Amino acid sequence: MVRMPQELLEDFVESRFRRGRDNDDEIISSNIQALRLGRQHAAESGFVLGDLAPPVPPDYAQLMLKGNEAIALGATHAGVGFYAGYPISPATTILLWMERNLIGEDKFAYQVSSEIEAITSIMGASFAGKKSMTATAGPGISLMSEGLGLAWMAEIPLVVVDVQRGGPATGLPTKTEQSDLMVCMYPAHGDVRMPIIAPGSVEECFLAGAYALNWAERYQGPVILMSEMSMAERVQNIPRPDLSKIPVENRLTYDGSNGYHRYSGHELSPMPLPGNPGAYVANGSEHDEMGDTTHLASRHIQMTERRFSKLKLLEEDNFEGDNESAKVALMTWGGSKGPALEAYNELREQGVDVGWYFTMFLNPLPPRLLEELRSKDLVIVPELNYQGQWAGILRSHGVKAEAITQYTGLPFKVKDLVSRINEIISPVKEVARV
Repeated sequence: MVRMPQELLEDFVESRFRRGRDNDDEIISSNIQALRLGRQHAAESGFVLGDLAPPVPPDYAQLMLKGNEAIALGATHAGVGFYAGYPISPATTILLWMERNLIGEDKFAYQVSSEIEAITSIMGASFAGKKSMTATAGPGISLMSEGLGLAWMAEIPLVVVDVQRGGPATGLPTKTEQSDLMVCMYPAHGDVRMPIIAPGSVEECFLAGAYALNWAERYQGPVILMSEMSMAERVQNIPRPDLSKIPVENRLTYDGSNGYHRYSGHELSPMPLPGNPGAYVANGSEHDEMGDTTHLASRHIQMTERRFSKLKLLEEDNFEGDNESAKVALMTWGGSKGPALEAYNELREQGVDVGWYFTMFLNPLPPRLLEELRSKDLVIVPELNYQGQWAGILRSHGVKAEAITQYTGLPFKVKDLVSRINEIISPVKEVARV
């Protein structure tokens, strides 16, 4: 139907199936016969596509990437120097990319024996001064819980990429889902709330890889980048990133004298490096300003408030908004951005008065975005999980949020979203009329 020359197809079959086996000729001739029958059937059907228009190349340079490759490239731009990872679907390709490309002086990547070894290895490397990263899926996040709590308590920068799949347990390892949000934002026992970056496209995966490293260094603590199976393997051509517009943030290190108080006050303090002035003990116990263990209530209050106050350093005024005057808004997160945005555009064409918001910065949320969401009569949240996790978190922030959930292991279909959003909006319209 597309008038592809038959000889190209037959040449492909020949090269694909010629492997030195006794029945190679039979396999090749059978496939060529199938091709000819298919071509004959298409010709007899009367259906033709006509001549395809010639491709129109864009006026900018492009890269063709998968989401996992984009994350790895973004992290490399931001200066990742140490990577340790354990193979787990659908995150393994980040490990493979790093093993092939994170090479050279002061660079190191290797495969570890477990996710526990991965989190402790990158924590040790970061303590020694390296920008460090690992990638895993939901089961690995569970195993990294204690290590993430230690990194939060000791204020050690690192990045964990969670490429989500269906869960819990082994779950659906080759399907997509958005059900790890709660465990990523609150992975450890005690008062912990992790910074979360969740890109919505392959292009944003690149930016997220760079931002995650920058965030970790900026506030001196662990950051979780949340992707999904559907984005990890999605191949997309994106504009070649302009690296001059993506800044690289480096660690604030201490170069003074000994006697330094690493954890002083609520402000960010430079990190000492082992072997240099200002040595300190970074452990999992509550500590005083110097880093010595203490169980005093006043110190625990002081340090808890310090750790949470540092999150304000990560607030970005970076989000998408459209038709912002509407009293009902649509806000999805992560890889559901594509179908949700298409559904939004279709609703607007139907004349539905609904707004659109999106950001990959889930924690902390951009302050102005949160203010706008709180002003809405309703915020509809399409997400791929049973519990409506992002809607629940938004409600905890004072947003009137309602989830549209799906937990099939597959992405949303646009037509289904349009139908379900209209079902939710109709009663809201009737109340508004009354």
